[in-house]
Amino acid sequence: MKRIGLISPNMNEEVLTDVYRILPPDIEVEGRGLRVREFTDEEFARAESEFFGLVRELTEHSLDFLMVTGELFLSYKGPGSDRQLLAAVGEVTPVPASTVLTSVVDACWELGMKRVVMASPFPEDQDARLVRFLEHDDIHVAAYRGLAYENSRVIWALPPESGLEVARSLLRDHPDVDGLYMPCNKWRITPIIDPLEQEFGKPVVTNTQAWIWTALKAMELNEPVEGYGRLLAR
Repeated sequence: MKRIGLISPNMNEEVLTDVYRILPPDIEVEGRGLRVREFTDEEFARAESEFFGLVRELTEHSLDFLMVTGELFLSYKGPGSDRQLLAAVGEVTPVPASTVLTSVVDACWELGMKRVVMASPFPEDQDARLVRFLEHDDIHVAAYRGLAYENSRVIWALPPESGLEVARSLLRDHPDVDGLYMPCNKWRITPIIDPLEQEFGKPVVTNTQAWIWTALKAMELNEPVEGYGRLLAR
């Protein structure tokens, strides 16, 4: 049995249900939430003040890997802040760790996605931060569009199909890009990864899919996982 520690701005059993749909058997997830209510710097700073307490609490368990999700929480301090956070985590625990944004960048490079479009559920100002973050790591965002929702409670209620229209419009308008990135683990879009890849012939990277890929690699579990895009099927 392998165990992943997961810290997310918003954590509930439904989030873990989506995660367990993708994970191979015999992997357990120990999750903790930072309870981010709105997408504001004040909320992200408050969450950060609780963050290392959760790291210490999680590492009381026997973990094989630690993942920190939440693109907006991770990017609010600007490009490169994921690496700063991971360096600080390394001072607290020897458990191998990563962040979802680190995973997304690595996944884009793995799939040859140097020029992408981004479809998100977020407001424009938060999307712009994510674009700057990706550009800092040499992932050029040719265009992005968001649904302008300002909290995860609303995003969680959206059906998977809510991502199809915005993703399709971006890929149709920019047929020369290498692929598509769709952030947010509360946006339940994992069922549309394969259909989008089959329709447009381009890879799709999402939050949950990318961090699971990183965790499996770190734990040396290299069997392909079908049904959730090229990244996990490799």
